[in-house]
Amino acid sequence: MRSTRLTLIGGLCMAAASSFALGACMDDGGSAVGTGGDGPATGGSTMGGSGGGTQGGTGGSATGGGTQGGTGGGTQGGTGGGTQGGTGGSTMGGSAGSAAGTMAKGGNGGTAGMAGSGVVAGSGGTGATGGGAGAAQGGSGGMSAGMGGRSDGGGAGTGAGGMSGSAGMSNPGECVKGQTKGKDVAVIGESFIAATHGITQQIEANAKAAGALPQSDKYVDNSVSGTTLANNQIPSQYDKAVSSSGTIKYVLMDGGGNDCLINNNGDAALTAATTLFKNMADKKTEKIVYFFYPDPIGSNFASLKSCLDKLRPSMKALCDGLTAPKCYWLDLRDTWNGHAEYTSDGIHPTTEGSKATGDAIWKTMVANCVAQ
Repeated sequence: MRSTRLTLIGGLCMAAASSFALGACMDDGGSAVGTGGDGPATGGSTMGGSGGGTQGGTGGSATGGGTQGGTGGGTQGGTGGGTQGGTGGSTMGGSAGSAAGTMAKGGNGGTAGMAGSGVVAGSGGTGATGGGAGAAQGGSGGMSAGMGGRSDGGGAGTGAGGMSGSAGMSNPGECVKGQTKGKDVAVIGESFIAATHGITQQIEANAKAAGALPQSDKYVDNSVSGTTLANNQIPSQYDKAVSSSGTIKYVLMDGGGNDCLINNNGDAALTAATTLFKNMADKKTEKIVYFFYPDPIGSNFASLKSCLDKLRPSMKALCDGLTAPKCYWLDLRDTWNGHAEYTSDGIHPTTEGSKATGDAIWKTMVANCVAQ
């Protein structure tokens, strides 16, 4: 068992290598609101007047008005507006209607006169070209010029046109592409990444194809075979990246595999990761993608699987709980299950395994705007 264990450790530490990195984006919204104006109108109509006759009386009530009066009513006015819109009076007399009419060319309309005593006209309704029409241009949009006018009484009110809405910024949540340089992304971890660095290379290939990484650029891959989270081994890879690049915005990483395989100590890995994430927050890292191992294949890895099974939910909870930096958890079991061809020794990825793993990591990066 001892000689077998040393062989496995060497395989994990020296046979394969891989690493992770992260990305970020932001955006803003903008709006502008236009309002239409009101215009007063003085009364007086050739058809109305106080006291009312057959064509209108003061107030235009049903009893005081004539056959063409009545509160709010008329084919061209009235409550809710007629075909001409605005707060209408009756055709010839009566009081102005109480509600705004919906106009074919809305906006805050001009005031509508009344047939009799010179009451200030009401506001027009919002039409098809007003109100929310501006939203298509970003912001609240401008209102169309209001339509004024009376049916018969008084001078037409004038509705002032609203301001046009200004074009908005990109929608919240939209990921801005092409903002990441290779030096912004650090890949850290052990032999799962570092044995061939094939995982990093696959992620970079996807990033270049998407225009998220310049063709001649590459990530800072500091992963080293045989390293652990404990004893400041994997954490020192992050510090090295900061020293060489300045601010590391995104981190792609694994960790804990050797803590379990070599030391059978997942608790030490969890403690070290907690300290590492605080260090990342202090150094202004924005996002992390933490990809955790698939199940090892083979009965000789029973103790490793037991340790990883215990560590996995605790490490996921730690990652999920982070807000600065934001951490995105990727369980590689979903990618690897049913694919024995993804490993030749039970724990390290083959070329096929590296490609599948790199593609899964990139998918997570795209979904969460990491290093785009």
